[in-house]
Amino acid sequence: MSGDEEQPALTFAWLDAQIEALPEGPAAALDMPLWLRHFAVLGVAGVVLALLPSLLLQWWPPAMWMLACARIGLALVILGFVPGMARNLWVLVHQFRHHRRELIAQFDFDMAGLCALARRLTVYPRATLERQRRCAAIGQERLASRLVMLLGGVERLGLLPLLLSLFVLLRNWQDLLALPGWLALLGIFAAILWLIGWAAAEFRRRLHLYEFLLQEALLHRSDEGTGAAGSARE
Repeated sequence: MSGDEEQPALTFAWLDAQIEALPEGPAAALDMPLWLRHFAVLGVAGVVLALLPSLLLQWWPPAMWMLACARIGLALVILGFVPGMARNLWVLVHQFRHHRRELIAQFDFDMAGLCALARRLTVYPRATLERQRRCAAIGQERLASRLVMLLGGVERLGLLPLLLSLFVLLRNWQDLLALPGWLALLGIFAAILWLIGWAAAEFRRRLHLYEFLLQEALLHRSDEGTGAAGSARE
């Protein structure tokens, strides 16, 4: 492609599609596949469904549908989280001896692909690249401020809120309707907080990647301009 007019518009949707099209590297098995993310969301939905009847008992009389709802939720928890735990255990055992070497190889592979993509971005005008870079940076700041207002420091707890929800659920799995309402509410709230924090952390990682690519493209343009100026003086 020879000119700027032949390029697609530089949008974050287009940039994200280019990132997703990059080939996987030697240690790509360490990344969570998309299907496992869907299973994790299913597991969180199961936690909410399993604990919800205990909360509803504060206002409604016991009914058989509540027990069925709790049992279905427990089944969804098992279906949603067991595959991911089994896969993580397999990856841990498989990668235990050579994990550092493979992680370094994956990092080198990813950097080569990302730098090549950054060089492709140099066909866009500097003003366009700079504007998109600023948008990615301000997007990170806005997301961080919203997370502070919504979650406080909960996103730093990692898996702890989810483990708390699972503990609340599994310690009473034989009588799912025996949980106190406040404990059921705590378990539901912790699971939802974990899901929000996890989704926000994934998006922040992608915003960081956008900013890195755009910054690298700007640096490449600067290097090309410096080289061209030096050649002209000679």
